[in-house]
Amino acid sequence: MRGLSRIVFGALVALAVGPASVQAADKGSAYPNKPIRWIIDFPAAGVSDMLARTVGQRLAENLGQPVVFDNRPGANGIIANSLVAKSPPDGYTLGFISQPFSLQFTEHAKHGLRVEDFVAVGLIAEYPSLILVYPGVPVNNLKEFVAYAKKKSPPPTYASSGAGGAQHLAMEVFKKMAGFDAVHIPYSGSAPGLLDVMGGRVDSIFANLPGALPHIRAGRVKALAIAGKARNRVIADVPTFAEAGWPFDAPGYAGAVFPAHVPAALVTKINSEIVRILNMPEVQERILNAGCEARTSTPEAFAKFLREDIARWAPVLKSVGVTPRT
Repeated sequence: MRGLSRIVFGALVALAVGPASVQAADKGSAYPNKPIRWIIDFPAAGVSDMLARTVGQRLAENLGQPVVFDNRPGANGIIANSLVAKSPPDGYTLGFISQPFSLQFTEHAKHGLRVEDFVAVGLIAEYPSLILVYPGVPVNNLKEFVAYAKKKSPPPTYASSGAGGAQHLAMEVFKKMAGFDAVHIPYSGSAPGLLDVMGGRVDSIFANLPGALPHIRAGRVKALAIAGKARNRVIADVPTFAEAGWPFDAPGYAGAVFPAHVPAALVTKINSEIVRILNMPEVQERILNAGCEARTSTPEAFAKFLREDIARWAPVLKSVGVTPRT
């Protein structure tokens, strides 16, 4: 994978790139003195949006400056991430990244993004994914869904947050594992895909739990199995894939990044504020009730996490022959 040998998130955290950056870092005590733009990789009402706003609203209160949320969905986060990468390294543009970030640095990617274009700020949350179906689909568990898919002609349809994204890849891997076929219908985020599943226009979706949870509780979709190591306490009656006979885990994450070359003092400041917010009991409870678990890290630890996740998905991309949308 292009760039894997040159991933330098940890080094970028401590990098000063000339007088302008040093000068900006020296002024870190006065930072910020204007609004911070937080570019979000997926649409409103999705998991990225919920987490960014939960943290960002408190970040604005703590910093004494507005945080302006800028949802830029499309191309599995590449549109948003490209905007972040091209922004001035002055600490006034944050990027909200999630699982698809780890899938964007392959040899065949044509968008021009490099891992060196970003500096890790910190982890925010982790969450599981799961298979959901339209209530009218005549199945109630994962085994029944696989049997139904094998018999149905034409094959059932499934939605995802976008071609080449984690949800798309997860379903493709599971299709191979279980030996059935399903037709992929990509969307620019989970939320619009979920709407079409709820409306019966698509049969199923591999979705993140946080965005799907309200619809599961309301009975607008049926949850068949959770792709995690253990059941989730907010939907404890939904079994894992392993319990249904297919050991499969597809975790998701969320975090914050800056454009490369933001001074270390500003990275440290924002990381410290995010950690402080995520340690607030009311924030942890809100995130947990949404189906996520709040996670904190140093910038260096988040950089290591991203390196490992990028490497983990590399063989998956190769095995299913998927080209990320660019």
